[in-house]
Amino acid sequence: MNRKRISRREFLKITGLSSMGLSLSACGIGDQKNINGTELQKGEKPIIKIGHLPLTHAALPLIVHAQSQGGKLEKSNLEMIRFSNWTELAESIQAGKIDGAGCFLNNLAYIIVAKGVPLQSVLMAVRAGSALTVKKSINSPADLKGKTVAIPSRFSPHYILLYQYLTDNGVNPSEVKMVEMGPPDMVQALAAGAIDGFIVAEPFDAQAEALDIGKILTLSRDIILPGSKNLECGITLRKEIIDNHPEAIQELVDKMIQVGMWIDQNPQEAADLLAPLIGQEPAVVLKALVEPPGRSSFSDLYPRVDEYEALQDYMLKLGLIEKKIDMNAFVEPRFAEASYQKFGIQKQ
Repeated sequence: MNRKRISRREFLKITGLSSMGLSLSACGIGDQKNINGTELQKGEKPIIKIGHLPLTHAALPLIVHAQSQGGKLEKSNLEMIRFSNWTELAESIQAGKIDGAGCFLNNLAYIIVAKGVPLQSVLMAVRAGSALTVKKSINSPADLKGKTVAIPSRFSPHYILLYQYLTDNGVNPSEVKMVEMGPPDMVQALAAGAIDGFIVAEPFDAQAEALDIGKILTLSRDIILPGSKNLECGITLRKEIIDNHPEAIQELVDKMIQVGMWIDQNPQEAADLLAPLIGQEPAVVLKALVEPPGRSSFSDLYPRVDEYEALQDYMLKLGLIEKKIDMNAFVEPRFAEASYQKFGIQKQ
């Protein structure tokens, strides 16, 4: 892969997201179905509604939306809908109120699919990009005994990451009180002394550091789950939007993959652009992306069935699920495969 740094102008040119020359025509999708199953009229584009939390994990669709005149893509209109917690987002996906999530906890997706909701993961949203943040008096895993640590959900990769981290360091997870909490509430809870730490997606870990409220005990990239490389969040869509509008989904995946490469090559520009979209300062977002280098990564996004399977095996081991879902049906790599071939990207 060519790792040459590219400017924002070059980025806009290769992704086709610049305001100049942006085509708003349906481009051949007029014979497909609309969101409600009716036929699209000539020149009409489908609306793809994507839910997200104010996280750096949602950077891919947020930046695509921001750089395309508010989501006006060639083959669809992209609409971003913000949620404050995973429960509300999950309920909206299940009810069909939104078409998918720009960052969705893979563990939670498995649970929903097991209930019969037709979801597929078309791309990883990020690699790593989370941390275990604690109050300053905590200096080791052993110091967490008897303490309270917030997690986004018991059915989140963060619960598993914390479980693995404690086990790897000789601490019985039962000795740590884990409480579920919405990510945006965690920094304030730590500052108020209501919790002793939290493990969550960025930028809240970086925010706690910047405000001198807490410190990083470990990054998620440094917690090893056998068979799974920092598999936290994915781009997850309802199957009907994929089946009804494959060309629109391909376009969206193409642009998200290009945005991912641009973020890793241009972190300062990416932080400046993303910060107001998730309600943070650019310096906080930059810290969440690259301090230290590789804290978050957006280049290796190919959805690999074996990694998703490994995460599911861990969930089964911990009793979070009773039976497996068909991972070959859940993971849909054809769009990423086409993008990788189109752009000459080598799989890592």
